[in-house]
Amino acid sequence: MSKLIQMRRRIKAIEIIKKITHAMRLISMSLHSRLKHKQVTLLEYRNTISTLLAKVQQTVPDWQHPIMHPTLPPRENPLIIVIGSQKGLCGSFNTALFQLLSQKIEQYTTQRTFVAVGKKIVEFIQENHPEQLAFTFEEFTARNFLSIAQQLIDIIMQASPHYSSVVVFGNTFKGFFTQKPTVSLLIPFDPETVPTSKPPREGYIWDQSSTTVLDFIAQQYITAQLQHTLFESLLSEHAARFLSMDSSTRNADKLLETTKLEYNKLRQAKITKELIELVGSFQ
Repeated sequence: MSKLIQMRRRIKAIEIIKKITHAMRLISMSLHSRLKHKQVTLLEYRNTISTLLAKVQQTVPDWQHPIMHPTLPPRENPLIIVIGSQKGLCGSFNTALFQLLSQKIEQYTTQRTFVAVGKKIVEFIQENHPEQLAFTFEEFTARNFLSIAQQLIDIIMQASPHYSSVVVFGNTFKGFFTQKPTVSLLIPFDPETVPTSKPPREGYIWDQSSTTVLDFIAQQYITAQLQHTLFESLLSEHAARFLSMDSSTRNADKLLETTKLEYNKLRQAKITKELIELVGSFQ
């Protein structure tokens, strides 16, 4: 009898877990769908700003910006921004990023500074590189990613004289079933990496000085890149969490079916045994 009671409790526990994973699956899909509608707009804006900066810079070859064109070698003293998730239960989303960071980090000198976005990333860097962690953003959601992007820009602007480059680690959304951890060089800006379909125009009419205009476009470029990178991470996170919770829900279904079958067999065997004992007592 005690075994039947234990199995009933186990069935109830599995049903509760299934409800939780199913609810999280629905929430992740809902959040992903909301973000997906904004993806094209952000991507087009980022590409347009990048192309504009590359074209306009070619018309002013002597333009030098202290942030976009640091004087130190890129690997000597980098500012490394790592973007993960605030919450877990999203499969290998954070684990794959941890592995990439561990593999690539040795390429840079020990004079590096970390900025961690997302509680899981903050915990990882606090455990492995606590003395190099300068700024943290534990809360990272669709509601505050624009605010985080602005704060990151302020950090870059204020600290630019001390860093040779700005490197960003994060997850790129390749498709609903594929999220890939990547590393990209935000600063210094390399116009060769920006595809341009047309050559730069000649004879721009500058309403203000060319340096002022380029400085403004450069800041917009950094803003667009950071916003898009943060957005891609959120989009990838919700897709990864949906896949993880969907798999967990399916596994709970299978386990529930197996456990119920085992419970019914045990219950039937107990009933049969009691009937045999009852019939035997009348003989």
